[in-house]
Amino acid sequence: MPNFHSTVSRRDFMKAIGLAGAGIGGAALVAPGFKDLDDALSSGGVSRPWWTRTVDTPTSEVDWTQMKKFSEGNSMRGKGNEYQLTYIDQAEQERRSALKDEVDALYRAEKKPGYTTRDYAFAGNARNGLSSNTFLGPGGSPESNDSPKWEGTKEENAAMVRTFLRFHGMMSVGFTELHDDTTMKLMYEYGPSNRVKYTFADVDEASDSKTEQIYPRKCKWVITVVNQESQELWKRQAELQVQIRYPRGQWIQNLFQGFMSDLGYYALSEGGNGTGIAPAFGVMSGLGEMGRMNRMITPEWGPTVGIFRYVTDLPLPDEKPIDAGFMNFCKTCMKCAEGCAEGAISIEKEPTWEISGPWNNPGHKEWFEDSRKCRAWKMLPDSCNAGRCLSVCTFTKYDKASVHNIIKGTVSTTSLFNGFFKNMDDIFYDNGLKDPDTFWEMPVPVFGVEGSVGLNNY
Repeated sequence: MPNFHSTVSRRDFMKAIGLAGAGIGGAALVAPGFKDLDDALSSGGVSRPWWTRTVDTPTSEVDWTQMKKFSEGNSMRGKGNEYQLTYIDQAEQERRSALKDEVDALYRAEKKPGYTTRDYAFAGNARNGLSSNTFLGPGGSPESNDSPKWEGTKEENAAMVRTFLRFHGMMSVGFTELHDDTTMKLMYEYGPSNRVKYTFADVDEASDSKTEQIYPRKCKWVITVVNQESQELWKRQAELQVQIRYPRGQWIQNLFQGFMSDLGYYALSEGGNGTGIAPAFGVMSGLGEMGRMNRMITPEWGPTVGIFRYVTDLPLPDEKPIDAGFMNFCKTCMKCAEGCAEGAISIEKEPTWEISGPWNNPGHKEWFEDSRKCRAWKMLPDSCNAGRCLSVCTFTKYDKASVHNIIKGTVSTTSLFNGFFKNMDDIFYDNGLKDPDTFWEMPVPVFGVEGSVGLNNY
């Protein structure tokens, strides 16, 4: 199909679609650098919509001199019981858990939506995985296909990787080069439960043991991927809510590691929550921005995503962060904080350098959550199964309604209307949650997600 090149000015274009002078100012809706329709179609690729801006440094400030490698085992997942006792004692934890069990049993007996047999059957099987991931993957080599090692430019390699991962279910893909004084610090020192140490060494081949995983220094690029989560499940907040990103990530990792091995390259990954700090790599590679929840918000899918990492020796671009206006919007909105009854999310207007506890990694300016309160609230009935803050977020919306992209385009260029947009979200969507029973009545998209989001016209 031939490309249509528009000679219409951006102001005339905005007037033509009825946005300029509509009370919020058409100029505010146009991303910087937008010159004609070709720019609008080509600037974003599959991971950066046209209204986002590429920037040299992330909108959440980083002090690389203060940042050190963090260990996944020091997160709330790794030391949850130890950290929790500094907030509520064992007796209170047991009281909350017993109350939850009692109420859940009552709901099951009453067949309350979200607690029926089909709900439990769905949740129990939607998250089933296939086989365990390994650091090195299933193996393979170009020689097994009677082919030479793949050689391509960084740009060709990036397009190839994106094509494979998008085809098999990953939603967006970004690339970061590891530098010792900056991005290397985002790699974990130790993996989950601090069992395995991650070491970069001057060796030709990667290796894996019970206590250490060795990365060759030639593996100096990180491929970061955004994985699928269903907004419809997140918004129903009962037993239906399952984190489908893990089994799907597990399956895709096996496929991708085999693909990379057949090309002659590594795709090293601990899998799950290991390897490196997921939101940080997502931000550095331009897949999203950090927000008040201390989680990454993507331009296409909001915060309801999973993030996984592969470390490779395949030469790739060193992509830059983006500014989509989310950080500034979070200063005004606070909808996620309002949605957490335990008060786990900061209500301060500005982010801070001060961490909330040892489960946070210092060296960046952020709203740091109190993970103890998050976990404590989940112990209670009618609370939060996996992340009500993500569910109620103003940006947890599909883009089918054009107004959502208009709002995002405005947010990306000016903060003048942030309070107004938050209030409108409250009016039209309330807290954003939905009746679990309606899940069984709605038309479900394939794999539970809108797979064409983010694609340009080719």
